[in-house]
This record gives sequence, C-alpha cells and structure tokens, in this order.
Amino acid sequence: MCPTISPTRAACCFRIVQNNNWKIFLENQLDAVHASITHISAAKAATDTEKEIKEETGEDAPYFYKYISSLSTPLPRWATLETRAYPYGHCLLGGYLGLRPTDPDSVFYENIMREKYGAEKAEEILSRDVHHILIYPCLSVQPAFQQLRAIRPLGPDKTLTELWHFRLKGAPEPIYRRSLAYYNLINSPSTLVNADDLINFWRCQEGLMGEEASEWVSFHRNAGQDITSSEMTRSANGLSEMPMREMFRAWSEYMAEGAENLG
Repeated sequence: MCPTISPTRAACCFRIVQNNNWKIFLENQLDAVHASITHISAAKAATDTEKEIKEETGEDAPYFYKYISSLSTPLPRWATLETRAYPYGHCLLGGYLGLRPTDPDSVFYENIMREKYGAEKAEEILSRDVHHILIYPCLSVQPAFQQLRAIRPLGPDKTLTELWHFRLKGAPEPIYRRSLAYYNLINSPSTLVNADDLINFWRCQEGLMGEEASEWVSFHRNAGQDITSSEMTRSANGLSEMPMREMFRAWSEYMAEGAENLG
C-alpha cells in the first residue's frame, strides 16, 4: 500500500514492467469490451461480498467495493458510453461508475465546491463524467481518481508504466481516501485486476511474435460508423474500436513524418 504524505500527491508511485509493446497497453485503456470478460472473477467476488455484507448487517458495503464489482457491468451498458478521438491520437472514454453518490462525504465535498466556485461552475466541474483520457502517446490519465500513468517503452516487447496518484487541494480527506482505494485496488501491481490485464498483454505479445502470427491485427469493430468532425471523432458506441484505429492513424503519421525528416 502506498502511504499518503504529501499534501498534493502520494509519497511514491507504482512502477510496473510489462512484457509487451507499449501500444498494447494503450489500446486496453479505452477498450470497454474487455472489462466484464477479463475481470469477471474479481468482479463476481466483490459483488458476492457486497451482498453478504448487506444480508449480515443491513448496510451497504463501503463505496470502494464498487470499483471492482462494477467491472461486471453488462456489455449493453458499456455500449452506451462514448469514446472520442482528437487529432494526434489523443482519446477519452466516458465515465461509467457514477461518481456522485449521496453519502455524507460526497455531499460535504460538493458543498465545498459550490462555496468555492459558485453553483453553476461547481455543477459544470462535478458533472464532467470522464473515466479515462489518453494524451498520446505517453500519458494515461484518470481524472475522476486523480491518477496519472507515464508510459515508457523499454523495447519492442517491454514497457515500464509509472502510476502517480494526486490529491485535490482543499478536498476533504475522505474524498482522497476514496480515490486512494482505487489506486490500490485497481491499479497497483498486486491486485487481481491488474494481473488479469498483464497476463493478457503478455499473451497478445507472444501471439504477435509467433511463427504463425498474422501480419495484420483487426480493429474493425464498428468501422465506418464513426461520427467525424473537424474537431474530433465520436464512436458509434462504447464498444467501438475507433480509439485504436485513431491511435494507429496518428502513429503512422508520426512515423511517416520521422522518416521524412531523416530522409
């Protein structure tokens, strides 16, 4: 568990060396299909525990249990989310957890926001429902949980990710503890959730390097259905592989520009 010393961030970061190409990690960050499949064992265990707590005590389980149990959200619900892609490969995934509960800590925090910014501005900030933002190609940000990952390629089949956790200035300590729970339960090197992803990343890497591996990887889900404007591309639904296509489009442009400069 990472300690909480600094007034602005946790006193350490999690560092994980993954046995896969860095692009595989980024593709996973905005893939809404994998969550309820890859993480179903951990999600079911958390759901069962929540039910047991309710039956035994008559009280709801602590809010942070939902960080894991919500991963079992059915695919039709994931499909209602929106992903967006912007120029240069930057992407985002809309929120799915519903981070405005009515527990006393959350209500207290919202009152602080209104006093600080006024009702209209506070509502604008609190209503911003984003789960994940990719600042391509090197940063992965989860603003709702104050978490930032730096992606550092170590080789074609090895990647270092550094995960930092920040706290909000002036926010109550319980709000920080809530997001710190996400840091430790979902993103730390020792969680079952992270382990699910890491083994899949490695399997993808091994498959791509195999003697019988295809030259092509398909990212065709909902291809041709994206809604494109001059500012951004919106996915047809939350299960679309549009973000992956747009990231590779940006990467190919970067590589072409680099080759031209070298040539």
